Amino acid sequence: MKGKVIKREKGCYLKLPEEFRGMEEVELLPLKNGYYLLSVPIGEIKAAPKKPAESTEEIVLRKLDSLGLSKRSPSYLKKMLTKDEQKMLEKLVKTRKVVYIHNKRFEEGIYVIENKRKSSGRGSAPSNTLANALFANGYIVLDGSRDAKALSERLLKQKGSILGVRGFDGKYYVVTTTYFQKVSNALAKMENEVTPEGVAEKFSFSIDGCKAVLKLLSEKGEYLEKKGNLYIRM
Repeated sequence: MKGKVIKREKGCYLKLPEEFRGMEEVELLPLKNGYYLLSVPIGEIKAAPKKPAESTEEIVLRKLDSLGLSKRSPSYLKKMLTKDEQKMLEKLVKTRKVVYIHNKRFEEGIYVIENKRKSSGRGSAPSNTLANALFANGYIVLDGSRDAKALSERLLKQKGSILGVRGFDGKYYVVTTTYFQKVSNALAKMENEVTPEGVAEKFSFSIDGCKAVLKLLSEKGEYLEKKGNLYIRM
């Protein structure tokens, strides 16, 4: 870019671009004959502030948001996400920040970021959101009695299709009868001592879903729950 030289009796002046308007001083550095570097004063050059590192949750949500719906399937995300990010995705489903949905259009299922909605009460989630998550995943784990009550009232007419139990940890575990039967059939093929993690790894289930079914079976007296997430068939 060329700059206009203004000649006056007491010296020569260079007309600077408009972005220099806010500066009080500039520095002119000689490089070699006929070449100069025009800069803000060297001591005043500040490095651009570093952006804070993204959390694993932010990375997963950003990656998920960047994908079209057809690419949000479990098989595609398994290739795209690291193991830590896959664990975070499962946590986001549990906390209802992400919902897993499968239907005729998406037979394998897709993960969808749950939009922020008005809560049905302080600290509780809308009952419709809870019900959608339950039937989309086959299970849901609730941390508070308020959510459990909201979901129970929402599903009064479908009591025969869902099962639920309150665990010793104070959480509420709810599953559909279809999901309960699927995990129960898988458990029948395993040893007498199992853990939710072991069942989930062998049959590609969710750890929380397996834990929910095992807690229900413990309530029925078919398994004994021991410390360390160990369940023994009775």
